Amino acid sequence: MLSNNRKKELISLKQKKYRQRYGQFMVEGEKSVFELYNSDYIITEILLTKEQNDKLGHLLNHPITLIISQKDMEQISSLETAPGIIAVSNFKEILTEEFNFDEKISLMLDGISDPGNLGTIIRIADWYGINQIVCSTNCVDLYNPKTIASSMGSFTRTKVLYESLPKLLNTCKVESYACVMDGQSIQTIKQPKEAIIIIGNEANGISDEVLALASKKITIPRIGKAESLNAGIATAIICHKFVLG
Repeated sequence: MLSNNRKKELISLKQKKYRQRYGQFMVEGEKSVFELYNSDYIITEILLTKEQNDKLGHLLNHPITLIISQKDMEQISSLETAPGIIAVSNFKEILTEEFNFDEKISLMLDGISDPGNLGTIIRIADWYGINQIVCSTNCVDLYNPKTIASSMGSFTRTKVLYESLPKLLNTCKVESYACVMDGQSIQTIKQPKEAIIIIGNEANGISDEVLALASKKITIPRIGKAESLNAGIATAIICHKFVLG
């Protein structure tokens, strides 16, 4: 049975300060919950409506599986339409020492502020087999419900570290490529065996401090008259070029 106190705690996980206080976050929806269930994240409880339990309960072997009312589900959920299944998980600590930039393509995100963009970029990275992303400390929270939802489970396969980008760039020997409006065309770049792709803030781009440390400035050639590209779309185009040539 779900106690009133625990229900209040779960509702509070919609806010970053309470996620940090409890060290927990929520994952909503059948697909994302099963991605989480089959990952190395530690799930503390799974909440289902009776209808969803009848459908999925036999597939979930977890010691704390609670059947809750549709009303409770709607109050706990961060989505406009409550999904009928929510998993609660502990944070997973990611250490700087776990990151190795040699012989692989990695992403660095500088000041990404929209949770939907971050989730989309994580999903794009997963699609192209890029399994590590470094976010500047002012990027939006990985465990924001919109980030988790838009990643569609890809966050379970992608290591996301929050760290000072200048600190890492100062010590890393792998070439870094900063995506800007006036750089070298990605069409002229030979497919690298290892690289760090830097994507900047949706409105302001890459900060001057990070840009000064980048090995090269690159741009996606513009044929039409659109002013700019969404951060997620730009990431996808560059990842496709760098990974597949």
